[in-house]
Amino acid sequence: MRIGIEAERANVPNPTGVERYATELIRNLGNLDQSNQYVLYFRTEPQPWFRELPANFSMRVIPFPKFWTQTRLAWELLIDPVDVFVLLIQALPFVHPRNSIITVHDVAYEMFPEAFAPFMRFYLKLTTRWGVRRAKRIIAVSDSTKSDVSRIYGTNPQKITTAHLGVDPIYHPRAYGEVQPSLDKYGITFKKYILFVGTMQPRKNIVGLVEAYEKLRRDSHVEEKLVLVGGKGWLWEPILRRIEASPARDSIKILNYVKMEDLPLLYNGAAVLTLPALYEGFGLPPLEAMASGTPVVVSDVSSMPEVVGDAGGLVDPNSPDSIAAGLLSALTDPERQRSMVEKGLARAKKFTWENTARTVLEVIQSLRQ
Repeated sequence: MRIGIEAERANVPNPTGVERYATELIRNLGNLDQSNQYVLYFRTEPQPWFRELPANFSMRVIPFPKFWTQTRLAWELLIDPVDVFVLLIQALPFVHPRNSIITVHDVAYEMFPEAFAPFMRFYLKLTTRWGVRRAKRIIAVSDSTKSDVSRIYGTNPQKITTAHLGVDPIYHPRAYGEVQPSLDKYGITFKKYILFVGTMQPRKNIVGLVEAYEKLRRDSHVEEKLVLVGGKGWLWEPILRRIEASPARDSIKILNYVKMEDLPLLYNGAAVLTLPALYEGFGLPPLEAMASGTPVVVSDVSSMPEVVGDAGGLVDPNSPDSIAAGLLSALTDPERQRSMVEKGLARAKKFTWENTARTVLEVIQSLRQ
């Protein structure tokens, strides 16, 4: 078969969850499948690592300034068809191959429309409704997302396959001596901070986390700092203003983006990783933290219980008191800490990028004519 993949998603210098999925999926398909022919489509010049893929992977760079997927890529697929087209997001071109597969990472724009710019909200809703209706098969990154797609769009669940995301081997337990030199760059100390990793936007519930942290400082005299890692998303300004007005402001550190090679060390150095988000399609940070041997405290909604299982603390994201109680238990109960670390390491081993790619490859192969 000749399989086309929109690969521009994997061609970014500072990848977040969607981009990391794209990168690892392509890499692992290269490891698993040397039989089918793959065409990777790019809007910009590919990064060097793409050149290391097997000989059955070819690259096509087709620059275009605006709406590349819906226009230039769609035209390319029309004049030079492939047997199966794999889109690593949900915005399926209006003109597309008959055997097209889309990936739905979340439907946050349906759950929290106020957290998206008006045009982006309109575009995401329009393209997703079109994509789930017209694609031959759908990949969802969690059972939670699969359920959301089926419920919101009336999609037959049999059309949707869950392919859980994976964790890279770079995330593993490390000793103080390996970690602290990198933490020094950020002015933080090994096991003396609570870590949050995610884009600064309303659905990540950073304001609720800050309120919980203030309670911990005030009522329980917790000394750990709160370290926030992630770029600025839609409506980040009110979140930043709330942090700046916090009575605990001097103990809150905002790092924005960090180098990818530093992220495993930041996970290792944290006393606990927390993601009290209002909604997550999957949630890579808790998985990566568990693989690093760090306790996790996450929301009890959407995909997060599915990811952490019984290895993490589950809290009500709408209750700062609940978030604070979950964090306090993870910070102060040694037996609880040991159990979370032990169970987290075992849980993380169940999620690999090879399994992700193998599941997607099975969906591709199911469309063989």
